[in-house]
Amino acid sequence: MSVVLTEDLRQRIASNFMQHGALANVFLFDQIPQKKLQNATRSFARGMGSDETVIVLYDDTVFGSSKEGFILTTRRLYGKNIMERGMSVEIADIRNVTLEPGIAPEAHAHTTTGILKKQLTVSDSNGQSGMLFNALRDTISLLQNPNGVPGAQAQNTAAAGDTVRCDGCGAVGPAGTCEYCGSPMR
Repeated sequence: MSVVLTEDLRQRIASNFMQHGALANVFLFDQIPQKKLQNATRSFARGMGSDETVIVLYDDTVFGSSKEGFILTTRRLYGKNIMERGMSVEIADIRNVTLEPGIAPEAHAHTTTGILKKQLTVSDSNGQSGMLFNALRDTISLLQNPNGVPGAQAQNTAAAGDTVRCDGCGAVGPAGTCEYCGSPMR
């Protein structure tokens, strides 16, 4: 599934990133430097299809090579941490994106199958990791539900008693409220 990027959706996504403040090393749409995009694609997004439009590139390298970081397209989230292999996950398969704070904050993309695909680590030297991942989470939500409100995750609901995964911490249990973190389980 690749999302059709209308002008309205483009503006909503750009507004979403702007509302989270000035983000260093974050490039949107046509403002992505071609050399950075080429390096990132070669490093961790080789499987990017011609039906995908790049929405955002985050460069998590010290010298600006873009060989680590992430790319969000109309179809997938691609990412790579230093000394690790690249990863990708379909936007349609993401149930939740959570931020685990720490010295090297990590974003976890939880999928519909409940598998934590990969952690994306972001340098927090300028204190932007929370803002960046809020913008990423809200943009993924917009891509999953283009006619919805930013921040409103597309919902996969389960009947009471079904075994599901927690939206917040990933614990497995019955549909309802997570006994560990209090987040919805659906």
